[in-house]
Amino acid sequence: MKVHLLACSIFQPELEQVLKQVENEGLFECEISLTYLDARLHVNFDRLMEAILNTLDVIASDRVVLLYGAHCHPQFDELLKGYSLVRFPQANCIELIMGESMKKIDRGSRTFFLTTGWLLRWRDLLDPGWRTKKSLIRRGFGHYIEKTLYVDTGICPIDNELLLDFFDHTQVPVTIERIGLSTFKDNIVAAIKQAVENQT
Repeated sequence: MKVHLLACSIFQPELEQVLKQVENEGLFECEISLTYLDARLHVNFDRLMEAILNTLDVIASDRVVLLYGAHCHPQFDELLKGYSLVRFPQANCIELIMGESMKKIDRGSRTFFLTTGWLLRWRDLLDPGWRTKKSLIRRGFGHYIEKTLYVDTGICPIDNELLLDFFDHTQVPVTIERIGLSTFKDNIVAAIKQAVENQT
């Protein structure tokens, strides 16, 4: 049996670690394959959906796990109803990685979350080819965001230079929350298990 994960590339650092662990632990006998779609597709819902549908149409696999949050596209339910997919109820990448830990965060605060994937690619994601000036990024963050929370999953050392560069462009204080990888791993393992058991 083949299970294919179609994933936003924002998950790449964490997902590759999880899949190595899954393989080393021999959790599944099925063949697991993987395709990443560019995280920058999120800035255009039409392009995001087009890329997902085009990729789904060419994947040769028994089951597909769609590794996107339920709210990553406002029409996921409608546009994907013709496909047999394993999907996630969590709203976005942050919820998939943090899980119950998000409940500790003050919902009233205006917090911007950074995962490892976000930190490595924040320039591309916040400025996808428009050459936005630092002053405009800073003004936008200063108006809408009170703090930045870096979600440390422990998959690599924290890159202080990247965090400082992000702070320099946003002027929003950065704090670090050590979350670990277990919640994200549990979500991935559960999805693959669901695919193997052929449940929708």
